Amino acid sequence: MSESSLMIPNGNLLLEALFDQGNGVDVAVISHPHPLYGGSMDNNVVSVLQKALHDWGWGTLRFNFRGVGGSTGQQRGGQQDAEDLLTVFQYVTQQGAKTLHLAGYSYGAWIGLMAMKSGLQPNTATLVSPPLDFLDFRGLQPPSCPCMITVGDEDDFCTVESLKNWVTSMLERERATQVEILPHCDHFYWGSEARLATMLATFLQGQKEIVMTA
Repeated sequence: MSESSLMIPNGNLLLEALFDQGNGVDVAVISHPHPLYGGSMDNNVVSVLQKALHDWGWGTLRFNFRGVGGSTGQQRGGQQDAEDLLTVFQYVTQQGAKTLHLAGYSYGAWIGLMAMKSGLQPNTATLVSPPLDFLDFRGLQPPSCPCMITVGDEDDFCTVESLKNWVTSMLERERATQVEILPHCDHFYWGSEARLATMLATFLQGQKEIVMTA
């Protein structure tokens, strides 16, 4: 099934989205990079995440935060975008999704963690280059669900050292957090999209095998 365009109500706002229902059970919501730096649901990393998740058989929903693209309202960032993300998850649940997944890139990963702090409980999370050296991650921690975090070894917004320190310091209780480092890759993943897709497929296959053997 191809993606369908839609507008998701959020109070008096409308959020522009592309939705592929997939298998009708699993749906991954994909959250895009920083709107003030050109981030949108058409970003290259968002697109590769959508394709990889679609190829896995899951439904996908990527969307624009308020004030981005065709989404109405004014972009203010932070908690309001986390509210947008929570609204989108509520929408896919209303469409019949039984198992929810989060995939966030850069700012989108930060917003995903904020939404989880506000009560979002995805079954898996994929956090691509959470910008630890650019945004304030105080009070945010890796989720308790199975989680893959990727980072390029040339990333100036999320250095490998910062990521390892954050993950290590926050893992006060056992979490299924997997860190993957892409060599010769910066924050923007140009030319590394295929490697990212392969990492995601490997992570999902690992989770499938865990479920099958449980």
